[in-house]
Amino acid sequence: MQRLKLLPLVLDHQTFFQSPSTLIPRNIPVSPCLDGREINLIYGPLHAGKTSFLKYVAGLVQGVKIYINFEDSRFKELEPECFQKIEEIVAEVYLKGNENEAGHVYYFLDEIHNVPGWDIWVDRLNREGAGVFVTSSSASCLSQEVSSLFADRARILKLLPFSFKEYLTLKGLRVPRPNFLTPSRCDEMLCLFLKYFENGGFPGVIKDGNSMLSRAYFEEILHKEVISKHNIQDAEGLKKLAVFLISNMASEYSLDTLKRASGIENEDTVRTALDYLEDAFLLYRVPLFNHLSENENKQERKVPCKVYAGDTGFFKTVYPNYPDSLGLRFENLVFLELLRQGKQVSYFRDSRECDFLITEKDSTAVKAAVQVSVYFGNPAVREREVLGLLAAMEEYGLNEGLILTMDDEGVMEVPGGDGEKKRIIVNSVWKWMLE
Repeated sequence: MQRLKLLPLVLDHQTFFQSPSTLIPRNIPVSPCLDGREINLIYGPLHAGKTSFLKYVAGLVQGVKIYINFEDSRFKELEPECFQKIEEIVAEVYLKGNENEAGHVYYFLDEIHNVPGWDIWVDRLNREGAGVFVTSSSASCLSQEVSSLFADRARILKLLPFSFKEYLTLKGLRVPRPNFLTPSRCDEMLCLFLKYFENGGFPGVIKDGNSMLSRAYFEEILHKEVISKHNIQDAEGLKKLAVFLISNMASEYSLDTLKRASGIENEDTVRTALDYLEDAFLLYRVPLFNHLSENENKQERKVPCKVYAGDTGFFKTVYPNYPDSLGLRFENLVFLELLRQGKQVSYFRDSRECDFLITEKDSTAVKAAVQVSVYFGNPAVREREVLGLLAAMEEYGLNEGLILTMDDEGVMEVPGGDGEKKRIIVNSVWKWMLE
């Protein structure tokens, strides 16, 4: 691409980046990103707010700030040698006459992984002292490069659709301290939570109050980040697969079931499609922990898994006629919050089941067990959930467990198999999400 063509593109992007907009602080650590010593890699689904996050960070730093969105179709002719031309434009247009700020240059680069050689340029910018922030809507595109070229200088941040705290902030409401609420304020928070739970966390959906936007997002992510990106020939089969999995969120699957649901006959093709859907953040797979510990070769892909949707709003918009399973959607919501908190999650099952085991990162040491129950007031449900949680606690030597409910609270002491008392905390999920 010639420099004369490149110049107006760079200028256009700065105009957009500097335009005023309402920016919501996200619940991820920002301060460590501001010293410029590391390359900041921000990844998450389309429409989760990555560009707005870049604008928010840009408002916290002093210096020359350069923003480029490499998904702009006008950049389709971009080649690696154009990176040098971009630096020349920056030096001529933005640094000339600003010598005092010449040492403080920040590059905010949206979806740059689409350009060959991006990692070499980003590595050089960082080594020369520039602050660098890179976004991607693909989970694998960043991690593949980070592992080799600049793994020791990379800070990776996952940006998901809004949490309940962020939802309240976007609505212009103060985030309360959950243990200091009056009964009427609790009722108000529960009503707000139910709306958030129903429509999901995409900021565009929250702002417009239009839940059907999540259907448009699903279609866009599916076609842009999966079908077009990977040149999928059986697009209809892939869509059937994605819709089936989302309509059966928080459930185990078998490859035979997925083949029948999608019409895709080849088992390896189904496995690859699952990888693509997870890479685009449309769904997540969570392994059975006690099975995984015995079969650590993940490449076999034979470990039982549950599937969770990338946003709870997908359920009623992607397949609106599917019979609702409130309990499974509720479990999906908790999973996404654990993911936002950076937890490493699996689930437990022997003769009973526990929804979530929390382990240390890159470790099999179980630190916590969490059970989810939307109907906890039902005596039969209560017994089942308590016994499932207790089984996991005894299996992994935990003295305390957590049950998240829609609105029940309390503390239970239950005798364990060794005669010792086990402590079970029961908390409403919306209060837990505000902690």
